[in-house]
Amino acid sequence: MGGASTLLSLSGIHKHYRHGEFDVHALCGIELQVGAGEMVAVCGPSGHGKTTLTNIIGLLEPPSGGRLLLDGVDAAGLGAAERAVLRARLIGAVYQCFTLIPGLTARDNVLLPLLLQRRLTRAERADALALATELLARVGLASHLHHRPARLDPGQCQRVAIARALVTRPRLVVADEPTSRLDGSALRMVLELWTACQREQGTAFVITTRDQRQLVRASRTLQLSDGRIGARQADLPRHYPRPASLHAARVEA
Repeated sequence: MGGASTLLSLSGIHKHYRHGEFDVHALCGIELQVGAGEMVAVCGPSGHGKTTLTNIIGLLEPPSGGRLLLDGVDAAGLGAAERAVLRARLIGAVYQCFTLIPGLTARDNVLLPLLLQRRLTRAERADALALATELLARVGLASHLHHRPARLDPGQCQRVAIARALVTRPRLVVADEPTSRLDGSALRMVLELWTACQREQGTAFVITTRDQRQLVRASRTLQLSDGRIGARQADLPRHYPRPASLHAARVEA
């Protein structure tokens, strides 16, 4: 996908690092364009570069070479502090390890990215709490708002992390194996929520997955093997019902 609607563009992205005496080439010449409102699923076996790709797209680490444009900003050459600012402004992320704060409740974990952006007024905080509550309800955790991570099972922790990634209304969500611990009903709720974000907010998603259940909602499915994206698979049909609207609560940046 190209043109004015392109939100993310990777051109000739390489990543290599030293592992003992060996020079490991984790990514080799990645080319990828993602438009607003698009969901791209990247499939492939473990150890072939999926997590490295999400780390680079999510601005956690820079590429060794190539160009990465995010919302018109050339991010490949940015320093760590500049990447952090851009990441906070544009990206929501879901990691395999969840990265929840043990001492915070589920709702406070979801709320945290908004609190880190800036000091909220009383009215803004009320709106933020309403949005965090709504997101947790949309992933089936309405009765777990005040539970800390130790009281949640892995699938519930994964859903808290998914809700947290959406609370800032990001332009792009980057997710590494985000549904691996979800049962069928939880997966359906998450996919409906993502679909609402695509249609109502134009949120784009780049998701690495080995979960075949997830692919039915993807706009495109790509194969990553040995650090290279292979031939594009056929676009999948997108015949799904329009989900209910997201909660209207909004915190202005």
